[in-house]
Amino acid sequence: MKVDKKYLKKTIKEILSKTDKSEENLLEISSILDVLHKLFKENLIFRNIVLNPKLPVEDKEKAIIKLMSSLNAPQELTEIIFNVIKDKKGSILKEINKVFKFEVEKFFGTVQGEIISAYKIDEEMLNQIKTIMESRIGKKVEFKVREDKSLIGGAIIKAGSYIVDTSIKSYLNKLEKTLSRF
Repeated sequence: MKVDKKYLKKTIKEILSKTDKSEENLLEISSILDVLHKLFKENLIFRNIVLNPKLPVEDKEKAIIKLMSSLNAPQELTEIIFNVIKDKKGSILKEINKVFKFEVEKFFGTVQGEIISAYKIDEEMLNQIKTIMESRIGKKVEFKVREDKSLIGGAIIKAGSYIVDTSIKSYLNKLEKTLSRF
């Protein structure tokens, strides 16, 4: 099922134009869109409600209103999501959260980043990495940090399209490829 990219972008613009642009509100909307994405991806019943052309529009509306109410979604967002489903463009729910987050990052001039490290990173090291990355890419970076012992040592730092891989695992893989050519 193909996603209508133009309709997706139009929907994101509509969400941004009709809602409060405070950081707190945009993060709340982002988390609601994450839930819709997850439901669409993992829940067959929800996907059927969204995509089944034989299900009456009134039934779809009741289900969406109930769901969005349980998520404490703003009325404007509920209406937009229902219109998406009514317009038979529900397949955009599988990508709407990513595109929304990207637009919010542009709006605030921030980038979501990730640090994958073989060992726990302390706050001082995290701040040093953050400062260096922000100076390199010219935007504020918000990092998620996770450990991965399989890296052996070092870290992989991702921020936007910028990637730095200093892991021992990566170094050993490159060394193996180089030596296997001989």
